Formats: sequence, structure tokens, C-alpha cells
Amino acid sequence: MGFMIGIEGIDAVGKNTHSLLLCSWLRNEGLDATRIAFPDYRTSIGKEIKRFLSGKTSYGPELRHLLFAANRWEKRDEIITLLKTDKIIVVDRYTESNLAYGMANGLSMSWLENLERGLPQTKLVILLDALPKSLESRRHRRKDEYEKDLAMQNDVRRIYKQLANTFGWHLVNAAGPIKEVQDSIARIVKAALTKEGIL
Repeated sequence: MGFMIGIEGIDAVGKNTHSLLLCSWLRNEGLDATRIAFPDYRTSIGKEIKRFLSGKTSYGPELRHLLFAANRWEKRDEIITLLKTDKIIVVDRYTESNLAYGMANGLSMSWLENLERGLPQTKLVILLDALPKSLESRRHRRKDEYEKDLAMQNDVRRIYKQLANTFGWHLVNAAGPIKEVQDSIARIVKAALTKEGIL
């Protein structure tokens, strides 16, 4: 069976960069690794998520987070197939992000967890952490509705850290140089995969 690694964190903290770098590192270690990112804007539900994030339509928090969860359900069979073929999956945002953002939007943890119960679970979660205000210079495109809201980003960061403490996620300081952050991630992943007998 494969192994799924979640890369989590607030917007612009480096999830895209570090999930790509981790995937490359895993392949260099001789492992069959692939990367998935959520939201997947290519699907029908993903396109609807893109619409509300870009301000073209408006939904209440329950419906927004139902759509985030449904986007992962769209990819469930693909993820299961990859895991059955012993793939290492690096996922940029997964069920953990729906918890953090949903709770920041006033939704209960139990309600959010139930939305995604039955999906394949991550075996290792790495939370990239940095102050939202320090990430402003990293944005190279128009901000979406969640990215514009600095107060929300601060709430999400606080909740992410609480969840990390509750569930034993690995916290990595993402404020430093890319290589330094990636080296920290690689150490955590190497230890986890060694423990599993994969490396």
C-alpha cells in the first residue's frame, strides 16, 4: 500500500513550492512519487469553487466547505488506485485544510470531519507555518476571497497550530530560505518512511 503525505498551511506559505520539491526529492531517493493539489479547479466542482473564490458567486460557509470536501470525493477513486500501486502521494492541501478553514468560518470540527469520512487518509501531515503578514511579498497573482482576508488568515494559522498539537502534525517554520525549509521537510519525511520500511 502507498503512503500519503499532506502539505498544509495558510495561503502563500509555500505549499505549492515545497510539495513540488518534496516530490522531486522522493523520486531522487528512488521512490515512485506523485503530487496532487486541492482544490482541483479542472473538475466541475472545482470550477464552482474557483467561481466563489474569485468573487463571481456567493455561498454560505456550509456550502463552501461542502464543495471543498466534494472536490476531494471527485478524486477518491484516483487516490485509492494510486495508493494500491504503492505510490507515494504528496498532496498540497487535503482534508486537514477543510478543518482549519472551516473552523475559522465558524463550523464545528465534527461536522467538517463527517464531510470527508471515508476518504483515504494522510499518514503524515507537515504544517508549514509563517505569519500571514510576512507572506505578502510572495503573492504574484490576484488574491482570491480567502487570501484577501488577513484576519481570517491569522485565525486559520492559529487553528492549524491547535490542530497540529491535537493530531501530532509536524510543524515546520516556513519563514526561512527555501532550501532550509525543504531540508526540514526532507528530514521529517525520511524518518517517517524509514519507520514504515519504505526507505
